[in-house]
Parts: sequence; structure tokens; C-alpha cells
Amino acid sequence: MRSRLLAALVTAEICVGFVAIPGAAEVKLTAASFQPESVVFAKHFFQWVRETNNRCAGKLTIEVLEPEAIEPQRQWYALQIGEVDMYFGPANYYRGALPQGDVFNLAQNDPAAQRRNSAWSILNALHNEKLNARYLTALIAGVEFFLYTTEPAIDGRFDGLRLRSVPLYENFLRSLGAQTQTVSAELLRTELERGTLDGYIWPLWGLDVFGWDQFTKYRYGPGFLNTAAPVLVNLDKWQSLADDQRDCMSDMAIWLEAKWSEWRAAEDAAQLAVLEPAGIEYVDLGTDFARWAEELLWAQLEQAEPEFVQQIRPLLTSGD
Repeated sequence: MRSRLLAALVTAEICVGFVAIPGAAEVKLTAASFQPESVVFAKHFFQWVRETNNRCAGKLTIEVLEPEAIEPQRQWYALQIGEVDMYFGPANYYRGALPQGDVFNLAQNDPAAQRRNSAWSILNALHNEKLNARYLTALIAGVEFFLYTTEPAIDGRFDGLRLRSVPLYENFLRSLGAQTQTVSAELLRTELERGTLDGYIWPLWGLDVFGWDQFTKYRYGPGFLNTAAPVLVNLDKWQSLADDQRDCMSDMAIWLEAKWSEWRAAEDAAQLAVLEPAGIEYVDLGTDFARWAEELLWAQLEQAEPEFVQQIRPLLTSGD
């Protein structure tokens, strides 16, 4: 009897050990995207998801929930509490929980360089601690902002112009003499059409999505800041995955980083092809224009997080 019991216990231990071996059954992950696939800022995320599902078949599959399922401003919190397994969207959506996330908009190198020089490790540790999240990589990296207006600036100044603003570049607009106003992207077209706003800051991409190109006359550059948006995984979910599942996701993040410059260049060209027929005149205000926008945001972040800025800034402004 005792020998049979011992044999049963040994068998049970072997079975438990076998279940824990890497190579578990395929896992389904749910991901929240801040924009639907039809919007240019999200389409490459959906493209990456399809590629990941193909290359990680048998290990994991990702199903994307579009913004109708979870309100975009709440998606990061849904990730934090495990309501969804993944999140793709701007870090400024969760700046209340992780104010250091503004550095995504200040990076002058790409995610591949950040992975090599340890910036990735620092950003990942912050997301682990503050958001209960694993930082995989960032999309839309290197897509710069521009200042767009319906009226011309005078000698590079925007005194008296009423411009849409968000906290990320509020100080910059005020320093240029603009009057700032907080308006949702969805309502901006109406404000431009009525003439109650004279302009806005936005990336190179997507003016035609909301119809703003119909009212915009000037695009001021050179481009400044960075539109990069992180791809995150709930940390508890990440730790529950088998080794080969985590490895496949990490490999796909690195694959995306290698592919991204090609995707971005193609999209840049497509977006410029939209702006030119719209008759939007490009005005170059010189390198100090872009540098000033970045220095103001660095100063704002350094005031709140001086040690962090001292550590991370050199890593985000170098090739390696």
C-alpha cells in the first residue's frame, strides 16, 4: 500500500513538473488600442499584431479591442488592473501615474538604440513599478510634431493666435506668444471651421483623418518632439507566460524595431502626398524652434524628476 502511494506521489510530481515546462498551450491575449486600425497612428500596430500571430502561432495569439470597447483614456488603467493583457497608446494618457513617460516624446534615437544602451531597461523598470506593466517597445517613434495654423505667424511669433494645446507642449506655445485652449481632437475641426481657433500642434501624420487639412494654411517646422507610443503587457500576465511565449513576444518587439524605419519612411511619404495638394505651405523657422520645444519639456520634467532626467537624457539623445 505504502509503495503504491509513494509511486502515485512521484507520478503526480512528474506531471506537475511537466505542466510547468516551457511550451505550454497557446495563450490568447487581449490588447487595447487607442485608435482603430483605420487611423494611421494605429494601423502599424495592427500590422505588427498580425505578424506576431503568424510567427508565434501555437504559442500565443493577440486579439485587439478597438477604442469602442474601452475608452482610450482608461485603457492604461484596464491594463494595470489586468482587465486587458496589452495596451498600445500614448504615454501622456497615463502621465498621472508615470510622469516620466514624457521622455518618450523627447527621445532623439529609436527604440533599437534604446534597447542597446540600457534606456529600455530603465523604462521597463519604471513601467513594472508604476503601471504593473512590461514595456515591449514603442511605435510611431520618430514621427515629429509640427505647428499648423490658419493664419500666418509674424517673424516666427504667434502672438494673439488661438491655438489648441495639451500639457505636453503648453509651455512651448505660451513662449511663442500664443493664446492656448484645451479642445478635444474630435471638436477641433468645428473650432477651425468657425474661426474660434487659429491652429494646433500635431504630428506630420493624420491631418486628413479629422478633416483639419481643409482649413490649415501653414505648417511650421522643423519638426520637434516625438510621437512615440509604447506597447505594454500586463506584468502579471507576462510573468504567467511560458518561456517560449515570452521569448516570441520579445523577438517580435525586436523584429518591429528593425522594420520600423522602413514603415515610417513609407508613411511619411504618403502623408506628405496628402499635405501638398491641400496647399499647406511649409515654413522653416530654423533649428532653434525645434530645440526650444524640447528644452522646455526637458526643463519641465527635470523640475519634477531631476535624478531621472540626469540618468535618462544622455541615453535618449545618443546613437548607442
